[in-house]
Amino acid sequence: MHLAGKIFAIFTLLLAVGAILLTAKTLDKQNEWNERLDKARESYASAAEKLPEVEEKALELRDELTRTRLNWGRHWDGVQVVPRNLEAGQVTIGIGRNQKLSRPGENGEQLPLLHAFQPNDDGQMQYVGAFRVTQIDTTQAALQLERTPREGETATWNVNRPWRFRDSMPAGKRAQIGELLLELTLIEQRMSDRELNLQIQNKSVQAAQNMLDQRLAELQGDETLPEQAGEEYRLGLVEALRNAEANRDAALAEVQQLREELHDLYGRFENLLAENKDLESQLTGDADLPEGAEVSASRPVVETK
Repeated sequence: MHLAGKIFAIFTLLLAVGAILLTAKTLDKQNEWNERLDKARESYASAAEKLPEVEEKALELRDELTRTRLNWGRHWDGVQVVPRNLEAGQVTIGIGRNQKLSRPGENGEQLPLLHAFQPNDDGQMQYVGAFRVTQIDTTQAALQLERTPREGETATWNVNRPWRFRDSMPAGKRAQIGELLLELTLIEQRMSDRELNLQIQNKSVQAAQNMLDQRLAELQGDETLPEQAGEEYRLGLVEALRNAEANRDAALAEVQQLREELHDLYGRFENLLAENKDLESQLTGDADLPEGAEVSASRPVVETK
């Protein structure tokens, strides 16, 4: 055989082997794609059966979303807030007539009641409160918090980040917020009453302490006072009472001594009276007295020492 024929035969053999291998792989891929196609057809048939139910559910959700949006009214996102008088609940927002904030009415321009929301650190929106529109122009509006701000409430307002505003809120949400505000008001009132009661108690304790200090000062005295102030103020009531008791005891002892001396003198006086009576009896009873002699019974006998 010619050399070229041999080379062609070998090349043909190699191509035949490659064709056999490629045909086997092609059959494998065809079987794999057939299986996938069967599964896809089954999935499509199953999905086609559920499609009316899914479409109905989607329609219900769309209607619910529409009703929810109607209850929440219009909204404005990313609104810049500038404080005017935060303590009084007054701010200025960067939307106005150009953003259709107000609406024309029979009696002129109608200004909405806006419900404000501020972002938290985690990105969630937090309810701030309801605001009345007090002034409005084309690009901005002045707002006033509808109620009186609670103590320290405006300090939590983050005016450095944009707020969200809505011109309506569902009645159920408004009722919940009203109940929460009422509960907060009651709690704050109870806290205020307790603080007032504590202040009254502290004043009572302080008054009692002042009275106690005054009584202790009266008992202990003040030696820096002049002599004219009196002993009870200079030495204190305790020392003054002690001195008074000492003086009383001394006076009682002196009185007792005088009583004893008086008792002795009275005893001697009684003895002298008895002796005088005896002498008088002797004198009046003497038969040898001369006629006309007189005896004075009233003249006492004087004892000589």
